[in-house]
Amino acid sequence: MPQFLDLPRELRDMIYLAVITAECPRPTLGDAQWLFRFRRVFEPESIRWGEYGCAYSQEQRPETCANLLQCNRQIHQELTEAIQFAKTRGCGSVRLDCIAEDESFHYFTWLSIPLVTTSINMDGGKSKAIPEWVDRILEKYLTCPHRLLNSGCLGCRSTSTLIHQLWVDVRLFGDRSGKWSRNSSPPERTSWAICAALKRLFDQGPDFSRMTGTRNTTLVDELVLNVVAPPNVPEEKYLAEDFPTDGVRDGMVHPRTVARELVDVWNKIWSADDFKSSFYQSLLERIKRVRVCVNDETWRIRELRLELERGQAERRRIAARGVWYM
Repeated sequence: MPQFLDLPRELRDMIYLAVITAECPRPTLGDAQWLFRFRRVFEPESIRWGEYGCAYSQEQRPETCANLLQCNRQIHQELTEAIQFAKTRGCGSVRLDCIAEDESFHYFTWLSIPLVTTSINMDGGKSKAIPEWVDRILEKYLTCPHRLLNSGCLGCRSTSTLIHQLWVDVRLFGDRSGKWSRNSSPPERTSWAICAALKRLFDQGPDFSRMTGTRNTTLVDELVLNVVAPPNVPEEKYLAEDFPTDGVRDGMVHPRTVARELVDVWNKIWSADDFKSSFYQSLLERIKRVRVCVNDETWRIRELRLELERGQAERRRIAARGVWYM
C-alpha cells in the first residue's frame, strides 16, 4: 500500500482540500430521536435574554486541521498552501447550522471548524490574588514549584482564538401561523436566538455541552448570517416582505423579513435601551464585521469594529472637553 507522501502532489492537494472543506451532515427536522440530540433551553427566565426555545446539539464538535498540520514539515507546508488556496476560493469557514422552526424554536449544530488561529497570552507571571511584595518574597525564598507556577507555563495564562469567518446558515421551516402556539416570547426571536448562541460561544467555548465559563477569548473577523429559504416553496406561499413580525397569518415568512431582523438587532444592541440589548453588548467587542446574506447573496454589511472605534473616539473627545452627559 503506497504511503501518503508517495501519492502525486495533485492527489495530495485534493485530499487536503477535502479535509478543509469537509462538513458534518446537516440535521433534518423531525429525524428519529430528534429532540434527544439537543439540549433545549426552556427555563422561564431565559425569555428575558431571548434564549427561550433555543436548542444546542449534544454531538461532538468537529475537529480542526491542527493534527494534520503537526504530522511533519512537508505536510505542514503543503497543507498551509492548500489553506491559502481554499481561502481565496471562499472555503474553510467555520460553519454553524441553525434550523428556525416557526420562528419560535432554533436548533444549533456545528458543521465544520476547519481553521482557527489560537495564541497564548501570558499575564505577566504575577498572581492577581496575591500582593506583589508577597510574590517577590515567595520567588526569592522558594524554589522550582512556585517559580514554575508563577512563570505562566502552568498558571496565569489564557488563550485567544480568532475565527476568520463564522458562517451561520439560518434555515427557515414551518409556518407563521404556528409562531405563537408554543412560544410567547417577543416576536424578534430569530435574531435574539442567534445572539444567544454567539454569546454562549464567546462565554463557554464551542462545546455546547459545556456548562461552565472558559478563559479563552474568542474573536470573529467576519460573521456571515445567511438566511436560507426552504427548497421548492412557491413564491405565492411567502408572506409580504414588510409583513409585521408579530402578525399571524398562514404562510411562510419571507427570507428578507428575517434578514432585516438580523440587521436591525445590532441597532438595538447599540442603543442598550433594555436588559436584553444590554446583555449582548459584549458581542460588539468580539465581532469585527457582520454580513447578512439571503440564499448566499450579500444583502447588508455592518462594520461593527469601525462603529465601535468611532464611538470610543467620540467618547474620548467629549471627555477631553470636560462635558459629561447623564
